[in-house]
Amino acid sequence: MKKKFFISFLIVSMLLGGCSNYKELNQVSIVVAMGIDYFPKEKKYHVITQIFNPSAIATTTQSGSQAVPVIALDEKGKTISEAVRNVSKKGSRQNIYSHVALVIIGETLAKEKSLNYIFDVFERDSKIRVNIPVIIARNKSVDEIMNNIAALDKISAKSIVGKIKNTSALLGENQETLMREAISAISSSGREPVINGVSLENESETSQTLENANKVTSSYDRINGIGIFRDGKLVGWLDGPPAKSIQIIDNLIKETNVQIPCNKKEYDSMELTRVKSKTEIKIKDNIPIINIKINSIGHLDEVFCNANFDKAKTLNKYEKTAENVIKQSIEKGISEVKNLGGDAFGFGEKLYMVNPKIYKKYESNWNDTFKKAKVTISVDVQINDVGMRRKTYPY
Repeated sequence: MKKKFFISFLIVSMLLGGCSNYKELNQVSIVVAMGIDYFPKEKKYHVITQIFNPSAIATTTQSGSQAVPVIALDEKGKTISEAVRNVSKKGSRQNIYSHVALVIIGETLAKEKSLNYIFDVFERDSKIRVNIPVIIARNKSVDEIMNNIAALDKISAKSIVGKIKNTSALLGENQETLMREAISAISSSGREPVINGVSLENESETSQTLENANKVTSSYDRINGIGIFRDGKLVGWLDGPPAKSIQIIDNLIKETNVQIPCNKKEYDSMELTRVKSKTEIKIKDNIPIINIKINSIGHLDEVFCNANFDKAKTLNKYEKTAENVIKQSIEKGISEVKNLGGDAFGFGEKLYMVNPKIYKKYESNWNDTFKKAKVTISVDVQINDVGMRRKTYPY
């Protein structure tokens, strides 16, 4: 009886006690994006919090007029935590970080400081998630990138994340990098992180106003290259088709296309799907020997040269040409990454998985060992579709 009374008393106490951390909606601000940069001369971090503006919905519903969808508050500090807390001087509501959808890192910060100095605070603080995309502001300040009011998605964080997903699915030069994936790469001695870059195009005085969203030729954020790191610091960029080499070797390509020269002036286009790669790695005379085999299905999706696709030799010719184009592009990508000095492909991780004892000998200076690697690439492309039109136009 006493036990039942005690349990009943405990339940009633919990119900009457309420929630000590409870806050009304009008007491909090929802942070949708964060920007972080570094000022070397001041030796201070610069943090920008982009806050959702609920009055934008209220004014649109009640009067038909529009308000800016987000508000940006920024501050500096000797640490990221201090800068974030300094923001409280400018805001009347307590910031909630559980809905952050994007973190934008300044190019100066990525070059000056190791990513360890950036991500540590996110892992230690339970109020923010680490399964959110991270990106680097390239050639522009973080403020200019994240506070541009885009035409389709007026919240720039949503716009940028959508563009990453879109281009990774269709082009394959970029792939969404989550913060936890970057942290995992930092923690690994056999792989360096890769993080997408974003630039601002058509910038104007109205880029951070609603007027920008009402222009036909408005300013917009553009996904621009892949940042290559060494020891957690940004050391350069990989641009264009060679950037696909990272996605191909990591088996992340959903679909892409290659431009195939068919004469001295024109190119045909081939869509690639089911792109699969297999990497074998071993060490011989202190030099990594890396063999990469790539298989893919090809579909011709644009033809500018006269060709008879009813003949097997025509298809064979296109397959061989596509294989050479892919091989040269991957070779160029690997060469550029080797010159920059960081193993963005995770070859060290692959060696560890097959032979951890051997890898341990080179773990402390793997990036330098990777630069000496000899790489051989074989590509096999099988064309199984030439589209709905078999006969070319009489060019």
